[in-house]
Amino acid sequence: MPTEDKLSGLLRCLLTLIITLVLLACQESSSTVATQQQQALPSSTPLIMVGERSLNLGQFNHHMRMNYPDIDELSPQEKLLLQQQLITQLVDRELILAEAARLDIRLSPDEFDAALAGIRGVQSHADFELDLKESVKNPELWRDILTFQLLVAKLTETVVAPQIDITEAQIEAYYRNHREDFRRPAEVRVHQMLFASREAALEIKKRLQDGADFATLAEKYSISPDREDGGSLGYFSAGQLPPEFDEVIFSLPLRQVSDPVASPYGFHLLLVDRRRNAGLRPFAAVKDEIKEYLYDKQEEALFQQWINNLRNNTAIRIDWQQILPKQSSVEKTM
Repeated sequence: MPTEDKLSGLLRCLLTLIITLVLLACQESSSTVATQQQQALPSSTPLIMVGERSLNLGQFNHHMRMNYPDIDELSPQEKLLLQQQLITQLVDRELILAEAARLDIRLSPDEFDAALAGIRGVQSHADFELDLKESVKNPELWRDILTFQLLVAKLTETVVAPQIDITEAQIEAYYRNHREDFRRPAEVRVHQMLFASREAALEIKKRLQDGADFATLAEKYSISPDREDGGSLGYFSAGQLPPEFDEVIFSLPLRQVSDPVASPYGFHLLLVDRRRNAGLRPFAAVKDEIKEYLYDKQEEALFQQWINNLRNNTAIRIDWQQILPKQSSVEKTM
């Protein structure tokens, strides 16, 4: 069921906690500011021990700075809460990395490159790198995060996927019990071309009126990424697209090309080639969608069960004194 270019449902749950917190930045940060008492502690003194893996205070402070650059502006209570949350997440990260090492599950350079190519899509390498630099502060850290995501996905397929079994009866039962979820509004199937100027759009519209094929011209002249699919956008109901698009596509005769429609991206030629009335989507049309949903739910539950089992069977020690001077060290608190 899982595919290489898609993270499973359990990853969306787990990685929301772990990955988005940039937990892969393991280098020491020279900008880390510690309290006077923390500075007195040896950098090699473990703050967190997870089995044979450990993180010291300097590494922890670096994670805090990466995730919460404005932490010094928070109250002591707010800071403590964030520290506790981060420790929990770091423990889970170390459990996952330890289990991947034990099972000898690694991510090859080719697997990483294939995933990166899927994310990049039709973008050129240069354009993708430029967008990455503009959208994230640390592109190399972003690559580390992606590497960990892919490693977790690979680990999941090994330890969880073999336990999952979605039957036809389960899919049919879900459809019967959630029929209202599969009612759809009226929809139209839309195709588009995008141009930098109105004049360019009008020139292509004339060629279409003379009998040229929409998809062929879209692939050749459109500047929109969907040109690779002949300008196909798929089905839309009212309100899913900007109002200026809705005004056109729901009044446009079938297979007739619109006048140029202006947007912040340029000028669009729109074509509607099919309409679907409102109604209940048939079982055959949603069967795969239901199977994927049930798979993700079962996968998420099994993964949570797996990570809980790791916590319960791994020696975990947190030296709270390094953060809370008045608290003693706590064994197996996670």
